[in-house]
Amino acid sequence: MTMRQKYQQFFTPKKYSQVIINLLDDFRPNKIIDLAMGEGSLLIEAQEKWTEAQYYGNDIDKKCCKKLEENYNDIHTFNYDIFLNSSMVNIKKEIDSVDLCIGNPPFYKIILDDEIKILLKEFNLQHLYNSEHISSEVPFILQCFKILKENGVLALILPDGFFTNNCLKSFRKFILSNYQIDKVLELPANIFEHTKAKTHIIILENRKPTDAFVNLYAYNENCITIDKDEAIKRMDYSFYKSIDNFHDEINTLENLDIELFRGRPKYKLDDIEKIHMLHSTNFKLRKEVFSNRLKSINKIKRHEDKIAQKDDIVIVRVGSSCLGNVGIVEKGYFVVTDCIFVIRIKDKNLRNIVYLSLKSEMGQRWIQSHAKGVAARHITLEEITKFPINIKANNGV
Repeated sequence: MTMRQKYQQFFTPKKYSQVIINLLDDFRPNKIIDLAMGEGSLLIEAQEKWTEAQYYGNDIDKKCCKKLEENYNDIHTFNYDIFLNSSMVNIKKEIDSVDLCIGNPPFYKIILDDEIKILLKEFNLQHLYNSEHISSEVPFILQCFKILKENGVLALILPDGFFTNNCLKSFRKFILSNYQIDKVLELPANIFEHTKAKTHIIILENRKPTDAFVNLYAYNENCITIDKDEAIKRMDYSFYKSIDNFHDEINTLENLDIELFRGRPKYKLDDIEKIHMLHSTNFKLRKEVFSNRLKSINKIKRHEDKIAQKDDIVIVRVGSSCLGNVGIVEKGYFVVTDCIFVIRIKDKNLRNIVYLSLKSEMGQRWIQSHAKGVAARHITLEEITKFPINIKANNGV
């Protein structure tokens, strides 16, 4: 296993290191640290802007520390596991607090061990987590708060899940209740090598919030301002942009006379022949129409609550490359996996409207903007029920 694989290292490209530093144009820090510095791109860019500041970096990869100190002897490095509480004790003992904490933390889940539990308890967050794992950005951000001065600034590149996943709503509420978020900038997709992870930059201050709203940004787009209650639900620009695009659409799938369901996990379908199963892989080569020779559900009756039949609309709900692909069952019956949503509509005209709306450029943008997750982008059943349909505008279809 390479160090990149072991530590989920996705080093920040120079261009986006410049972006995050430029977002701090009015700030004049004296002491700066990156707690997961990798190759040091963010620290190097910061040095270009603030030549008089003191610079510190930490990384679990000893090679990264050695290489950075060899090339930039004015950056002092530490080689600690940032998820250990003793690491922050040792760093603070040597440098005290800092004005600016920057970083691009690892994008993965870590074991919720005793070290993390102690950290969560320190911030009175222990009641939020009772599973075996936790998203790494949660303890990483808390460690940043521990070394940040009052009124200091935290500037991080974080995975999309931090801003959108339901399981992190409580943590977003904690952040919004205790810290001032200055801005959230959604970055273009695929900016890191070796991962398609969607990311955002967040800039916040270590002080009690004074604003009742959050400003969201994206490249070459106007600012969108949302209130805190909305920000707790999610903070991704593309989602709120899609709402603006659909502001005239008053109907949603949940308000129409349809049946909508998600398939069954594939591992529970061992008794089903491949030709009688519909999975995301069936959508390869842009296939949109599906048929088989089953004339009844007898062979697959055990899964009758997860069967797609003639005229059903089917949508891929997960996967970076095929998310949002839409098809229709032309003939036969299929057991669908949990990678697929099925929409059953009796009325032919309404079915056609929904099908074309889902396949439209705007519909596909809506699906992509409502997707969540880092490695495996997905859309939930709850979200797809909110898909907007303009019946009046499409009646001529």
